[in-house]
Amino acid sequence: MNSSFGAFDDTSSLLHESEERYRLLVDNIRDYAIFMLDTEGKVVTWNDGAKRIKGYEPADIIGKHFSVFYTEEDIARDYPGYELQQARKTGRYEDEGWRVRKDGTLFWANVIITVIINNNNEFIGFSKITHDLTERKKLQDKLAMANLELQENERRSRLLIESVRDYAILMLSPEGNIVTWNVGAERLTGYSASEAVGKHFSMIYSNEAIDSAYPEYELRKAVSNGRFEDEGWRIRKDGSAIWAHVVITPLFDSDNVLFGFTKITKDLSERRRNEELMLKNRELLRVNTDLDNFVYTASHDLKAPIANLEGLVRLLKDEIGTEASKYQDVFSRMNSSISRLNNVIRDLTEITKVQQQNHLNNEEVNIEETLQEIEESLEETIREKNAEIIKDIASFKTLRYSRKNFRSILYNLLSNALKYSSPGLSPVVTIKTEMPDADTLMLSVADNGLGFETSQKKKMFSMFKRMHTHVEGSGLGLYLVKRMLDNTGDRIEATSEVGKGAVFQVFFNLGKKDI
Repeated sequence: MNSSFGAFDDTSSLLHESEERYRLLVDNIRDYAIFMLDTEGKVVTWNDGAKRIKGYEPADIIGKHFSVFYTEEDIARDYPGYELQQARKTGRYEDEGWRVRKDGTLFWANVIITVIINNNNEFIGFSKITHDLTERKKLQDKLAMANLELQENERRSRLLIESVRDYAILMLSPEGNIVTWNVGAERLTGYSASEAVGKHFSMIYSNEAIDSAYPEYELRKAVSNGRFEDEGWRIRKDGSAIWAHVVITPLFDSDNVLFGFTKITKDLSERRRNEELMLKNRELLRVNTDLDNFVYTASHDLKAPIANLEGLVRLLKDEIGTEASKYQDVFSRMNSSISRLNNVIRDLTEITKVQQQNHLNNEEVNIEETLQEIEESLEETIREKNAEIIKDIASFKTLRYSRKNFRSILYNLLSNALKYSSPGLSPVVTIKTEMPDADTLMLSVADNGLGFETSQKKKMFSMFKRMHTHVEGSGLGLYLVKRMLDNTGDRIEATSEVGKGAVFQVFFNLGKKDI
């Protein structure tokens, strides 16, 4: 008997010692709140970890319902009761959420509630383990916020790049294949995104550039130098060429491995055309200057020989004396030729005097009075040809312009209209002013004369060009008119139908003339 009781005592002692060790183990865990709840959810035990995490002393919390750790919103929807209910159904319930400390502050907790069954398979309560994950939650929230900001920035950047219309902004793979294609690239090249993405970026280069592997050279230089910049011709989908400014930049990841390129292209075709036009204008100015110098020298050098010819003709007539009447036709031809030479020299001299006009030379010119002066100077021609001059200038009577140049323009146009009249038909010349818009005066000179072929339009304003070779003239009148108008930024246009006359329209820019 005594030995049996001794064995029981030893077992009881070992069990008590084991429970004590377990209690000490739980009580000294500080990173986890480990405690028991009764079947109703009231706190039965409380370890140091629970005290540190939640702020309650054992005397403050034991006997109270564990819902005191929950927010008002969770209590209002009876979330603590739901957790116990779920634990009873499955034996275990795990959750994360905000919990409330004794001082009212919140912490983010991982909670595991487990059903406790005794040796008799009786439900006696719950164990509850809580881990404070507030720092992890803050870090996760920061990462999530940073990720959202990154996504938003990426979205904004994508929208920005896709909406840019003046620049082709695209991304290339390391091999040079197109990965992205914005609206600017589509507008610049004519290719849609579906046509371009996946293709090599050399698709917009000329055959010569492709044959010489120039696109691959651009990528190599971008990698070696960190950036590549160039200007050159590129080819649109429709085959037309554009002058493009290109910047290619390599993209490297955190391990310094190349993962692609950005490529920005700007269409500079307009600038290129302007530069070429400036060069042409400079060359044209040089040629014109050289031409002026030549014309001046030639006209000056011709005056003396012509004067000598005139003197020799007079001397010859005097030597022949009474016999001169026999050679009257020869003398008339000689005098006519000398007269024509004098007219050419006069016109050439006039060309050299045409200079760039400025406002100091401008004055109010009465169009009707100027026209009257010109009619008087052409009176003999008008009478000989039985010409009719019709004037319709009521809509605009004055023009601020160089009086000398305006008179020369109108004189040449009117004299040409009389000169190129149809044989056997009295010339009818209509001079009219109109205003196509508020800043433009159009002065037209229309006739019923010989007219000209459409093919002559481009040549008729050139030097020494005549529309009809059998009509006498130096071929300098229209050239002189065109040059004076070019100098002031004005223009002249001509239309005609052979045998039915011609219309010359001069457009004066009133905004430039300070009317």
